[in-house]
Amino acid sequence: MRRKARLWIAAGVVVAALAFLMVNGLRHFTEYYLTVPQLASQRALLGTSEVRVAGTVIGKTVVYDPQRNYLSFLMRGGGQTVRVVYHGVEPDTFGAPDVQAIADGRLDAGGTFVAQSLLMKCPSHYQPATPIQAGVKHAKQS
Repeated sequence: MRRKARLWIAAGVVVAALAFLMVNGLRHFTEYYLTVPQLASQRALLGTSEVRVAGTVIGKTVVYDPQRNYLSFLMRGGGQTVRVVYHGVEPDTFGAPDVQAIADGRLDAGGTFVAQSLLMKCPSHYQPATPIQAGVKHAKQS
């Protein structure tokens, strides 16, 4: 009887540990990114944790030095801005007006977001074709 009870307790501990790991792991992946206002409001809570933030690049603030692979710009969202610094090659679609960006990185002590990776969103590539365009494409393929 004692052996069976120990087995049940051990199984319970293992199940609880797995559940804890799953919940923590899923929480990280279910929050795809923070907005600029969320980043600002959670600054103290985040500390130097790695996060993903999304916003619109303010084109006039872009500074790129290809010699040092240094890119700096302001990202806005919800009426707030955050300075983003990225060390790497400038993305191809970066120069488009009002381009949406997603940056992975962390806030430094001064409030600058230091990005480890930078992804540009290009909504025009993901819009469905209109029926007329679809018909023209279909006719050309035939």
